[in-house]
Amino acid sequence: MDDKAAYYSSHNKLPFIGKEGQGKLEQSRVLVIGAGGLGCPCLLALAGAGVGTVGIADFDRISISNLHRQPLYNFADAGQLKTTVAAARLQQYNPFINIASQNILVDETNIIELLPAYDVIADCTDNFSTRYLVNDACVYFNKPLVYGAIHQGEGHITVFNYRNSPTLRCLFPKDENDGIASCAEIGAYNISTSIIGTMMANEVIKIILQQQDVLAGKLRQLNLLDGSSITVGYTTSAEGRHKSLKRFSGEKVPDEISAIAVARKIDQQQAFFLLDVREAGEHTSTNIGGSNIPLQTLLQTTQFPFSASDEIIVYCQKGNRSRTAVAYLKQKGFINSVSLQGGIERYLTLSIQ
Repeated sequence: MDDKAAYYSSHNKLPFIGKEGQGKLEQSRVLVIGAGGLGCPCLLALAGAGVGTVGIADFDRISISNLHRQPLYNFADAGQLKTTVAAARLQQYNPFINIASQNILVDETNIIELLPAYDVIADCTDNFSTRYLVNDACVYFNKPLVYGAIHQGEGHITVFNYRNSPTLRCLFPKDENDGIASCAEIGAYNISTSIIGTMMANEVIKIILQQQDVLAGKLRQLNLLDGSSITVGYTTSAEGRHKSLKRFSGEKVPDEISAIAVARKIDQQQAFFLLDVREAGEHTSTNIGGSNIPLQTLLQTTQFPFSASDEIIVYCQKGNRSRTAVAYLKQKGFINSVSLQGGIERYLTLSIQ
């Protein structure tokens, strides 16, 4: 048994992961925003699970007051960038994965470029303005968002925007919560951060493995001092989703998606609408699934079989007709439309390889 096989041998024996599930984890890309109290245990769990690409976004430097709850760092790291140290430690922890670290303060100037490369986002930040920003961008790009937070000896966790599930604005409609004190002000219990951060990684893994019990539309609240927990359901708010989409309506969204990214989405059974805009005979001869609406028919269509919140992947033979279709769909308000780069020809070449 080689080192990689040995590393994942225990997961391969689990009925809910196995070799197939481990393969899905290796093909996945997860972005963790915030490498602090929640981010450290979340990152460690994702790296150990074998998530193929782990992204880290943070701007902060390590301080001694962080160390009791941020196990990726030690005393010698004080003053260094969290992203630099975290990336090095995670690579040592699992040399079989890719670490993509970005030393940035996530804000409206960079989040549009940051999110599209990832399949799942984990919000490990500690302020509501950033949380609403991340939520809105995830709605805009139709990305599932794992959310966790702690308050001293308590914590809660949920999943937003998974298969059109409710979002942060559905759960907390008013974004006026920046008066909530930070961990630096009121303290942070390292057991709380460790458990909630690890549970966030668990939800990420459940999403990747397409398990049925993802905490979408369910808020799980835990009291770490007495061991109790409750789960509260919440529903979708059309107003909240509209507000998220409107926030970035003037931004430039990528027009194309790579064949590798589409293959990964299909393999992981991610939710999106696949549209072939070739002629019916072409679709019958060779296709990769999805609905068939020829380009000229689509350009005259006013009633569409998808919604504005759907991620729509359009393909044709080489990518020319699909780009025209995407431009038309975006004019009609379907801002999450992208064209398969290189068309079905490139996708099938990738599949053969």
